[in-house]
Amino acid sequence: MLQQTFLDQSWRVLILEEHDRRLVGDDPEETSWEDIPTVFQRIHRLPFEVVAAKALVESFRVSELVDAAGGAGGAKAIWMLRHYKDVARSNLKRFGTENPFQDLEPFRSGDTLDWHYRGATQQTRDTVVDLLSAGLSPLDAAALFWWTRNQLYFDLRLWDEERIRILRYEQACTCPGVVVQKLSTYIGISLPQRSIVKKVRAQPSAVTLDDLNPEVERLCKEMWEAFVGCPEL
Repeated sequence: MLQQTFLDQSWRVLILEEHDRRLVGDDPEETSWEDIPTVFQRIHRLPFEVVAAKALVESFRVSELVDAAGGAGGAKAIWMLRHYKDVARSNLKRFGTENPFQDLEPFRSGDTLDWHYRGATQQTRDTVVDLLSAGLSPLDAAALFWWTRNQLYFDLRLWDEERIRILRYEQACTCPGVVVQKLSTYIGISLPQRSIVKKVRAQPSAVTLDDLNPEVERLCKEMWEAFVGCPEL
């Protein structure tokens, strides 16, 4: 949403999608970035004031990426945050009921080469393995994967990083004008507020729908509440 709805409306911004060869090389199925110096050499040659790249697979080393990006104005990152039930339902709708279990399988197997598991602590892995062993529904598994991804924010102590800010998905949907103003200040260029606001379509929330496994609900709810007070956009 951030790239396609907000940033892509400005001619001053170039969006690099997840499979862009300047990030991942020539393999169209690859999502992991090539070596960092090579990636940023390519980015620095691009004739745009702002280049935005979604580092989903690279979330476990976001501070390293911000450091390596350098440049005259420096680099900044945004940690997109959306409610776990909305993310879980979206996961199932888009990728099917087996996908959440596939996302969690690297935690069970301990596959450190798989991006789903990279950066996770042993405690995170133990929690996932225990809950999988107890039996989870697809919705539970999708919510638990949300928990593992956002656990990285706390394990990496990203609240201490001045160049990383949280943007809540719900705020972007309900107060797009405010978000455009904050985002413009944050990245240092003026974004076209009117054209962006016209594109925003509020998404129905699933926050009050569907019961989760009590332990999954506890973990996700505690994490959701832990984000209160962390540096936001």
